[in-house]
Amino acid sequence: MVLAGLAGLLGSAVLWSLDDEPREFLLRFRKLVPAQVEPKLPFLEAEKITAALRARGYHECNPHDPIGLGPYDPYRNVRARGRMLIPQRGGFTDDRGFDVLIHFHGHEPVRKIVVQVARGISYVGIDLGIQSGPYMKAFQTPGTFEVLRQSIEQALREKTGDERAHIRNLGLSAWSAGYGAINEILKLSEHGVDAVVLLDGLHTGFDPSVPAMAGRKRPLSPMNITPILDFAREAKRGKKLFVFTHSEVDPVSYPSTEMTADLVLEELGIARKPVRHTESPFALTGRAEQQGFHLWSYAGRDTKAHCQHIRFIGPVVRDLLEPRWDTPLMDREVPFTQAPRLGSVKPSQDSKLSAAMGARPSVESGG
Repeated sequence: MVLAGLAGLLGSAVLWSLDDEPREFLLRFRKLVPAQVEPKLPFLEAEKITAALRARGYHECNPHDPIGLGPYDPYRNVRARGRMLIPQRGGFTDDRGFDVLIHFHGHEPVRKIVVQVARGISYVGIDLGIQSGPYMKAFQTPGTFEVLRQSIEQALREKTGDERAHIRNLGLSAWSAGYGAINEILKLSEHGVDAVVLLDGLHTGFDPSVPAMAGRKRPLSPMNITPILDFAREAKRGKKLFVFTHSEVDPVSYPSTEMTADLVLEELGIARKPVRHTESPFALTGRAEQQGFHLWSYAGRDTKAHCQHIRFIGPVVRDLLEPRWDTPLMDREVPFTQAPRLGSVKPSQDSKLSAAMGARPSVESGG
């Protein structure tokens, strides 16, 4: 959208629907778009799940893979069991600076969306399990995140053959349980992260000082997500970018992403504004925006509603991250790279996905 020709959009009387992506609000944030960005680039959008694709077994938790790795090189392995995609051609500054997004949990489905809409970012995907615990544990040891960064920059140097290759801008994203890694990384005083994106994945804990009692609403505690809250406050002041999407899925035994979103807004003093929505089962129902802070609320209480948030990485990368960073363009006209067979999620595995929804934190601690 923004990168695809803002001038044309502003001259159009057509308003986008809000059933799946909160797009039109970005027109109010066009100041984020650097003037030097080419306004005539074609609009890039991830493939929709059509009735024909559903008949072939594709769905929200198992999106189709129309272009494989697209304009990216084959995967390169990096630390923390990561797989990295670097543009085949372009995507860096004159001094070999790359903009990098590290994503935790649901790596392959998210990758399928990113490669369809990205203009030039490099992408790292990391899967460590179905609960937040393994993600938290992986980054609790001091120096672990720095080793991951060094591994990424080594891959960039190997790709370019230039020792100057480095991470210019760095963002972290997570779907579901992956937020556990981000919360730990943000505890570091020098993490160097400019953007955080949480896709239906942020769970705090209940207040441990208040015992559970039948018929009484138990208060939440912000204690366990303090690093993320601090980052969100920086975004509220315009110093960082923070995006949090949530569904209405209720895990019952621990606070939902919707409840956690309410806590985040309360802690930051930001109001959620309701949005007139369609009859879509995953419709946008509300949002809160302030400077670099964005919280988007969606309908949906089942597994597929949870998985629907995977595709929201598309508008975030295309309309917020890359314009904010003025990411150098890669060449999207190169022959596309095929995706390796890494396994896929079948519709019959929905029950397993249901068990993995959210982060499975403990009732008391949120992790």
